[in-house]
Amino acid sequence: MSNQIPDNSEPTLPLLRQERENVVDFGGLCPLYYAPMHYPTEVELYEPSFDPHSAALHENSRQPAATVKVQVPLPCGHFNIWRPLHDRRAPVAARLARFFVGSAALQPDGRVVAPNNSTWDSRISYSSADDEYYENGHVLPVINGWRHGTLAARSLFRKVEHDWMMTYLAPEQGNSHQQPLAVWRFNYAESRRAVERFHAVLGFSLFAESAAVEWCVRPLSSHRFRRIPIHVLTPEEARYFSEIGSGDSGESHADDSLEQRARIIEQYCGQILAYRASSNEYNDYVVHSVPALAADLTQYVEGEYGFELAVSFVPASEGPDGWQKAQVARQSLHHPISGRMREGEDALSRCGLDFRIKLRDDIVVPPVSVELTHALTATAPEQRLCMDGPGCNFTICVRDPENTVGSLQPPIGAHEHVLRAGSEYFAALLESDMAESSSKQVELEGMPYGPVRSAIYFLYADSVPREESMDLNDWIVLLDVASRLSIPRLHQLSQARILAEVVPDTLATLQDPSDEDSYKVPAEYPDLETIELLQGVAADTGAHDLAQALDRLVAYYPIEVCENRIRSSPVGEFVPPPPHHMGTHDHDPGIRFAVGRAQGPFGRGPFGHHDFEIEGGDPHGPVQMPIMAGPAIHPEIAPGFAHAGGNHRGVHDGGFLGRLLGNWRLTNIPNNGHADPPAPQPGPVPDVPHATHAHMPPPESDSESD
Repeated sequence: MSNQIPDNSEPTLPLLRQERENVVDFGGLCPLYYAPMHYPTEVELYEPSFDPHSAALHENSRQPAATVKVQVPLPCGHFNIWRPLHDRRAPVAARLARFFVGSAALQPDGRVVAPNNSTWDSRISYSSADDEYYENGHVLPVINGWRHGTLAARSLFRKVEHDWMMTYLAPEQGNSHQQPLAVWRFNYAESRRAVERFHAVLGFSLFAESAAVEWCVRPLSSHRFRRIPIHVLTPEEARYFSEIGSGDSGESHADDSLEQRARIIEQYCGQILAYRASSNEYNDYVVHSVPALAADLTQYVEGEYGFELAVSFVPASEGPDGWQKAQVARQSLHHPISGRMREGEDALSRCGLDFRIKLRDDIVVPPVSVELTHALTATAPEQRLCMDGPGCNFTICVRDPENTVGSLQPPIGAHEHVLRAGSEYFAALLESDMAESSSKQVELEGMPYGPVRSAIYFLYADSVPREESMDLNDWIVLLDVASRLSIPRLHQLSQARILAEVVPDTLATLQDPSDEDSYKVPAEYPDLETIELLQGVAADTGAHDLAQALDRLVAYYPIEVCENRIRSSPVGEFVPPPPHHMGTHDHDPGIRFAVGRAQGPFGRGPFGHHDFEIEGGDPHGPVQMPIMAGPAIHPEIAPGFAHAGGNHRGVHDGGFLGRLLGNWRLTNIPNNGHADPPAPQPGPVPDVPHATHAHMPPPESDSESD
């Protein structure tokens, strides 16, 4: 077997090779909704809380009253569309502090925050031993059940080997018509923060040469999945990974050369590292991923707001237990995670799946440089220098072509060492042999006086005069000046302010509660003409971060609208999934699904039309209600299906937003008591229309009656 598994960047599974028609389409995947807080063991880490020190009693009123500040931790993104993701710096709900006694996460003031030694802003970990998901290093389960933490999954189940005390995700036994698949989705567009780094522990094991596990990744702005290569370490390379000795192979490879290990990891950056273990009496071929080693997958998603990660399985072709030869998230039952509060984040190193994301702002404004700070306080540490102040030894004259009264634009006085420390242009000028360097005076031709004066003032005060009154055009002019004078911090700040003028920060709610199609949408559609103009400005001024942010804005705006609509859709009525949808080993054995004889035109599954009833089961057990597969959708708008009859409840064109998101509409199945947000279904979505600050109207009312 070759050490480097061949990679053609194209997934093997046909479903993952299918290209999306656009960024809103799910590309053949059928996302399924699972109600949060489904199990009593799940906790809500981040919830609104109040500050008791802010309480104020109003004694002048007739009735005693008090006010208190309520702290609402806003999400930085969403996991699998519905579940909010929070920045790890956000404090955990105060009521959970008692669970962290003795942990490094518990602060002296009683707040619970993630340890400061972590570089990750968002982290999701899955432990197959506990069958639970954890967020941001806190060892309290936020999602119970591996399937509940996926965007879409099929033909998989969680296998528990009580004889070997191991557990893992594996293909369902006897299922040959569907290739097993699981998909996870991350989207941070809500916080306008892009992915800076992405590392992931993607644990897998193979026990037959014909078995395979394939990992793929797709940015949300892309239409295709890309395969992540897997490199099997040679015996010589494996010597430098001491953790391999703790695997099932029983071998021990101890070596102190961390430099060589780091060189190997850097060489195979963007790949998953695995090793060939020793064969045993049960398996002649054994391959494991390197335990707890996070693969650096930044190159696939860097600069994106979100991405999808998928894993597909190929069971072994030989033997009756070929389904068991490809495993993901293999973990010992002797080393669970839940409840290990004193271990804290270290306990999560045993998780078979661990997704770690470092985020950054669209445009990062660097801090004031050490050289400039030293230059401003070198002569008098207790007093900062100022523009046009005493001791100025350099004069800047501006020849503004639009100036008609020269006396109103006096020369600008500055300090040579301040200009040298804060501006690359002046540093190069003063170090040259030009006449300006010796005369200590320079004339700037064809530049506006006001913005130049503001730029020099910024070097001294680290602020822009009258910043609150500046509009988009003012910031564009200041960006050009900062580019020509090479003032890096002002250049980045101007880009950030320009982007803030373009991007709508708030969501507007349609005010008709009686309309079942009411939902939240961004207040304004971006002005594409303005964006094209700003892209030209960015190209002329070297504003690369601004150009990339504008590209992300155009790409992710329809995605954000689509997800907001899904999350805010009216309450739907659900049907439970058929038995094969959950898997034969995943659900409570006391619950049985009785499938009726009626079958819709799409067969069984989320698009089918079934009559279900629940029989038996412990009402106080861990499964309080069946997992919901989502509502049926109108057959006329389901892609790739022909039908005659089915679940008809009327279809409309959806108006402007309907043309943006596609003519799909969730329909309800009567006589079902569940009241949870409906699940999204893939549908055709046309290209984004070219609109200029067009407000999004509510969808038009149905033209047909139910």
